[in-house]
Formats: sequence, C-alpha cells, structure tokens
Amino acid sequence: MSTKDRILSEALILFAEKGYSAVFVNDIADAVGIKAPSLYKHYKGKQDIFDSCVQKFYERMTEVKSDLQLPDSPSSELSYETATTEMIVSFAEGLFKFYLRDEVAAGFRKMLMIERFQNPELNRIYEDLFIHGAVAHEEGIFKELIKKGVLKNEDPHILALRFYTPIYYLLQKYDAHPDKDEEALEELRSIVKEFCETYSN
Repeated sequence: MSTKDRILSEALILFAEKGYSAVFVNDIADAVGIKAPSLYKHYKGKQDIFDSCVQKFYERMTEVKSDLQLPDSPSSELSYETATTEMIVSFAEGLFKFYLRDEVAAGFRKMLMIERFQNPELNRIYEDLFIHGAVAHEEGIFKELIKKGVLKNEDPHILALRFYTPIYYLLQKYDAHPDKDEEALEELRSIVKEFCETYSN
C-alpha cells in the first residue's frame, strides 16, 4: 500500500473512532508513522483527506454494486421485475455486509454517525445515504414494481419504510458485535423473505 493510501486508510479509522472534528493532521501522521510535513506532500490538509475519503466511499460503493450485479448497477443485465426472492435476499445480504463490515463503508458510516449532530453538511450526507436517500431509492423501485404488477398495490413510500427500517435497525443492533454477523444475516434473511412473501403478487 502506498503512503498516500495508508494516510487515507488510517485517517478513516481515526475518523470512525473519534469523529472528523476530533482528529488532527498530526494524529493521522502519527498513525501512519510519518511526520506532518510528509503528509502534506500527498494531501493539502484534513479537508482534502476527508474529500478523498468521500470519493473512496463512492468508488467502493459503485464497485460493490457492480460485483453484486444489482439490477440498478450499470453492468447488470438483471431487473427487479424478474428477480426471485432468493436473488433479492442475496442482494440484501451483500449490501448489508458491505455497510456493516467493509473497511471503507463501515468507517465512513460511523464517522458520519458521530459527526452528524455537530456538522450540518455531514448530517446531510448521512441522511442522503442512510435515511431519506435510502428510503427514496427503495420507494422508486417499489413504485415501478407496483406499476408492473409485481408488488401489491400499496403506498410505495410505506412499503419502502417497511422494507428499509428493520434493515437500518439491524445495522445499529450489530454494529458493535462483529462476533454476531451470522445472527445478523439470519435476521436479515427472515426480514427480506417475509417482505417478499407479504407484498408480492
């Protein structure tokens, strides 16, 4: 791993543990094992490191969605209209594990959780990714599936809440319990299967 990548990795670990505002450039340099002036050869400062963390997160998210062959990823030839319950469960598992344990995604999410009450901009990013944005994304998918007769004719917003809220809860429940990942996945599978059985036509 290059020094530049190590800086980013160590910074994200520190941001996830302490929050963005409580971490200083010297802390990051110390974690990497370099002096602060050496860090400035790679990044302009803490904001530049943070911006790179954001970029890294979105790159990683795009990569994972592509690897999972999600129907709404550019490389996928699948559609939610023809996806089986088993496929939906598999998609949900992959995304859940990504947000729960992936070094980049989990670190970024935890940093946002710490900072969201102190920094309006980071709160906006958190809500776009994990609250309003996540529900809106699911709502859009469900709206189309209702139109095509795949799902029952229910309010797509309410369906999105019923689908996403328990998954969001599981993220909070198992965040600090890496020894219980299989238990988390079992709960997730049950939630997704029950949703599909309840609302599919």
